[in-house]
Amino acid sequence: MSDRTSYLFAVLILLLGAFFRIHDLARLPTGMSAEEVDSVRVVETVRAGTIETFYTLRGEGHEPLYAIMVAALTAVTGTGSLGYRILSFFAGMLTLALVYVLGKRLLGARAGLVALSLMAVGFLPAHLSRAILPEALLPLLSVATLMALAQSLSVYYHAPGRRPPNTIAFAALGLLMGFGFYVHPLHFPLVLAVMIFIAYFVLTRQTVTGGALSFTSFGILIMVIIVMPYLIASLRQPELAGASRVIEGAAGAPLSALFNGIFGFFFQGDTHPEHNLPGRPLLDLVSGFVMLIGVLVAARRWRQPRYALLLISFVVLLPFVLIAPESPEFTRYAPLLPLIALMFAAGVEGLSALLLPQRYHRLITSAVLVGLLVFNTQWLWRDLFITWSAEPAVQAAYRSRIGQIAHYLDRTAGTLPTVVCTPELYPPNEAADLIDAQILALMMNRADPELRYADCGSGLILARGGADMQVVFLQEDGLDAVAAYVGEWLALGTLQNAPGIPERAVVRLDVQAQLADTIGRFTTTALASFPPETGMTDQIAETPVRMGGNIAFLGHDQVENPVFAPGAVVPIYTYWRVDGIVPSDIRLFTHLLSDPNVIAVQADTLSVRADLLEPRDVIVQATFVQLPPTIPSGSYIISTGVYESSLGTRLGVFDGDQLRGDRLFIGSIQVVR
Repeated sequence: MSDRTSYLFAVLILLLGAFFRIHDLARLPTGMSAEEVDSVRVVETVRAGTIETFYTLRGEGHEPLYAIMVAALTAVTGTGSLGYRILSFFAGMLTLALVYVLGKRLLGARAGLVALSLMAVGFLPAHLSRAILPEALLPLLSVATLMALAQSLSVYYHAPGRRPPNTIAFAALGLLMGFGFYVHPLHFPLVLAVMIFIAYFVLTRQTVTGGALSFTSFGILIMVIIVMPYLIASLRQPELAGASRVIEGAAGAPLSALFNGIFGFFFQGDTHPEHNLPGRPLLDLVSGFVMLIGVLVAARRWRQPRYALLLISFVVLLPFVLIAPESPEFTRYAPLLPLIALMFAAGVEGLSALLLPQRYHRLITSAVLVGLLVFNTQWLWRDLFITWSAEPAVQAAYRSRIGQIAHYLDRTAGTLPTVVCTPELYPPNEAADLIDAQILALMMNRADPELRYADCGSGLILARGGADMQVVFLQEDGLDAVAAYVGEWLALGTLQNAPGIPERAVVRLDVQAQLADTIGRFTTTALASFPPETGMTDQIAETPVRMGGNIAFLGHDQVENPVFAPGAVVPIYTYWRVDGIVPSDIRLFTHLLSDPNVIAVQADTLSVRADLLEPRDVIVQATFVQLPPTIPSGSYIISTGVYESSLGTRLGVFDGDQLRGDRLFIGSIQVVR
């Protein structure tokens, strides 16, 4: 096969591989897995300016180089599910190109195309090109290191003649081996394979250009210089070091893990939905059989450096990728993928030369390979784009509901005010996992969404005075968990059921007129008054009542039956308007007073994120005051106001420009034992 023909077919196969890697990249998979969320957290730590040898999450170390590269790239492309995946896509495409080049160099042009084809339509290579994981760089690191080694020691299919040593090739080899330690601990066995191959070269006295072997010390020196900080950090923090992670699972049942890992090649693959269509084998049976033939061919021709390079690398890496706590675990197979493809190519070359007459073997072999490519193409299309994405376990693992909402908000939140309903408004201190609101932000590609957050179990934001807006529920049961009073407002809207929106996830509202009617009703049916310490006892406070901190009290809904027994829950519904930037830590207090100066029961709350509120937003707050079982019978005044939690100081209440204390009276209840 001529080089021109080979390059033409390579371009076509690369385009096929590009399609499977870039098609619907932002939404397949929809959402992020827990491992991907951890990767993004490390990326954002890097973006914040913290550079470490190991980042710690849940007591496990994470190498920094992948996160640094993603942080640098997303500074240009933007974040979100698409931005975070761009690096993996580019790494996957470059891996395909280098697999072809290395296969052509070691085994010939046709072998390069065969290896490229298997990588282009493999499920795991395509999945890694979409994954926000450091493992996405391992196939590229593996094939690039082997390419640099072959270039350094002049390992060819057809030797081009004696050439002087190229220091650039040795420097590239040293850089790849050194920086690979900062990508993933599975780089360790790859470096071991390189060292064993160099020893093989020396011990078997291979023909090599003068001085080439002496230049290997130059490449190794570069690697040692780069890896020294990693080694020092590993000695200081052995519990985080990669050495302990690379052999994870070996202490349990290594023979069982090896067997399961090998079994995963051909029969029952990885059952984790994050990594694979559960149970799908890594290779089809024909490709797996041919790959085994390739291993035998390489073992039989081990005296030839081009086969020895493949064989040594394959044999050294194999046990490390197979031994996993829950083998087979396909993400650990990542550094082995280029070698699997090259062994498959070696098997094709060996079988075609052994079984078929010279006159016909190229035609028959080509027909069989094209048929195998077509089979794997349709197999990948069905499993990746149809079956895997619809698998319930996959949707759960990738938080697909939040992912679908993120994609919907990318299209709508720029022009339509959006209130996100979620019970967790703020992440707990030192949380091991992110809350849903944080995960939503990571998945969104839009940089400037107009989002508010509310716990709709007890509150709601009517954005821009109740004008056209939407309310989004992150949890599947979110709409069922809203407070009954809040639900009355949502019932005025329309549940959205457009394609791509999860069920019962979006309610479209336009309640500006209804809100105006409600606030107007408060001026006659639910009066508020200033407290007695202002010298204006029983004077009606004309709403809206301006308070400090750019917030105004609009009114309250009266309790229908203001008589309660001890131990009962008293619901109090208040309305507040935002007139500017409010303090981020404001809280609403609600007191039941046995007399104007004695607090019998209190409840402090705010069911919205104050730091994300915009002018003209109206807060509907449902406060549920739990009466103690021992509370005496009698009449209790209801008092409310606003304070800053960090300072513990209340915001002033104004009558025009005149300060009238720091609270309002909004009616009373009766407790009857």
